[in-house]
Amino acid sequence: MFKKRSLSAACVFLVAATGQSALSTNEAPSNNVAPIGLDRNVIRGVGLEPIAPYKTELTVSGLQKLSAHELFSGAFTIDVWETQDGGRLLLKDYPFDQYVQVLHGSTTLTSNAGSSRSFVAGDSFVVPRGFKGTWTLSKGFREILIIESKTLKEGIGQFE
Repeated sequence: MFKKRSLSAACVFLVAATGQSALSTNEAPSNNVAPIGLDRNVIRGVGLEPIAPYKTELTVSGLQKLSAHELFSGAFTIDVWETQDGGRLLLKDYPFDQYVQVLHGSTTLTSNAGSSRSFVAGDSFVVPRGFKGTWTLSKGFREILIIESKTLKEGIGQFE
C-alpha cells in the first residue's frame, strides 16, 4: 500500500489514522510549534550511533553491528536504523505496527505461514503488530521507521 510513496505521504496517513498532529510533542502546546525538518545527513547514514545487538535468541545470524538515530519523538517516533553486517532476525510476535521506508540495501520478510515479501531502496512497507516470521536484511541495510511512541516503549524490551 505504501510502496514507493514518500515519507511525507506516510506522515499524512499517520496523522489521519491516529488523529494526532505530526507536530505534537510531549511538551505543552505553545505558539512556537513549527514544522520539523528531518536531517538529510542522518537519513544518508551520517551521525548514526552504535546500539546494542538484539537478544541472541532473536538473532538467527549477523546483526551485531547496529546503529540508529532518533529524528523525532512525539505521538509517534521516527528513527533511522542501520545494520552494517546484515543478518536474520526471528520475530515471534512483533510488538508494534511499524512503517518502514528502505533507504539503502534490501530486506525480505517471511511469515511462519511461508509467504515472503522483498523490498529494496525506495520501497515502503508496514510490518503489522503480531507478525511472526523472519526478517532478513542485507549488509548496509538502512531504513527510516515510524512507530507509535507508546507501543514502542511498551514493546522494545522484546529486543533488548
